[in-house]
Amino acid sequence: MQEDATELDRALEGKGRLDRVTIPAGRRSAFAAMTLAPRRRALSMSVLIGTSFYVAFAPGDAFAVPDQRHLALIFRLAIMLPIGMAVFYWLRHARCSLIRQQLVACGFHLLAVSLLALLITRSDSINALGFVFANYAVLMAMVISMALPLRLVLGLATIVVLIQGMAIAYGPLRLPVLELHNVMIAIVIMGPAMFANRTLENERRRHFLLVEREQLRQRQLAEQRDMLGRLAALDPLTDLANRRGFHAGLASDLDRLAPGAMVAMAMIDIDHFKAYNDHYGHAAGDEALRRVAQALADAARPAGRAGRMGGEEFAVFVTGLSGNELALYAERLRASVQRLMLVHHHSTTASVMTISVGVALGAAGTSETKVLLGAADAALYRAKAAGRNRVVIEGLDRPDTGVSRTG
Repeated sequence: MQEDATELDRALEGKGRLDRVTIPAGRRSAFAAMTLAPRRRALSMSVLIGTSFYVAFAPGDAFAVPDQRHLALIFRLAIMLPIGMAVFYWLRHARCSLIRQQLVACGFHLLAVSLLALLITRSDSINALGFVFANYAVLMAMVISMALPLRLVLGLATIVVLIQGMAIAYGPLRLPVLELHNVMIAIVIMGPAMFANRTLENERRRHFLLVEREQLRQRQLAEQRDMLGRLAALDPLTDLANRRGFHAGLASDLDRLAPGAMVAMAMIDIDHFKAYNDHYGHAAGDEALRRVAQALADAARPAGRAGRMGGEEFAVFVTGLSGNELALYAERLRASVQRLMLVHHHSTTASVMTISVGVALGAAGTSETKVLLGAADAALYRAKAAGRNRVVIEGLDRPDTGVSRTG
């Protein structure tokens, strides 16, 4: 994720003297998807506005082409108005590719330019040359507003210049100098238009990259919060859930259980751990805690949830076990630690490390968590008072398999 952030920062810096912003290869499809709807809207609005202006300037034909004003009216109202509305509707509802829509929109505007150029060639009025400037104004608006790619802009500009040149060649004044003026006007108008087009495209790309970077940072923050949350719920020494994490998981488990489902809590204490720590050292004590925690976690799976409650005390929560099954399950927890064969010559119960286990059995929805924990704690106290290295299950008739001693 850090590499992605660096890539976005580098892209936002821009390239070359014009600070051209480039979209990284892996994000080009996302950029296209993000800008697709705005580009489609720009095309449809350019056609709508272009049609409106084309019709609105009909009264000016009496001045520009008085001898062809009826033809001009046909062009504006009978041709461009219905075509413009049809193209606008199609652009709003079509589900074809963007480039196809761009070509259709460009074709509509070129038709408008061509009809005005045709009026220039058919009129004897010198004022008809005013349509040359009008066409370039249309072209400038198209280039700026339609969000077209540069290649399409260049092709569009070339076609308009050629159309204008043909109109001047066959217009009322066939002066070669007008062709030069045509080219100069095209350069003067198209230069700023293309610069504006490029600037807007650059800003679109910059906006996309800024949004991507912000979303990336939000994901990073979310992952960091999740990681901190997990760390806050984990015991750093054993990687088991700590007291806070264990209670949170316990609450989640209880919420998912149906009322009346059997639940059990086991409280576990390492026998004579203080003596072990004092005689073998804290490093050995920490390693013993890690190994005991792993043994209990493995033995508790898949039905149980294990956690470290603090010091040498652990807890296991399990659901769905009957009394006899629970006795065997608790014995499995006890035996898993004794099988580690961690030498403990200062234990009064065995020559290896052992645990005492107190278990309380209840029902979801009727047994409160505090009550269950208290009963398990009381059972643990009884196990330790009875000589340690054994299991005591609170509230059950304890068969021989329910209370065991080894060593």
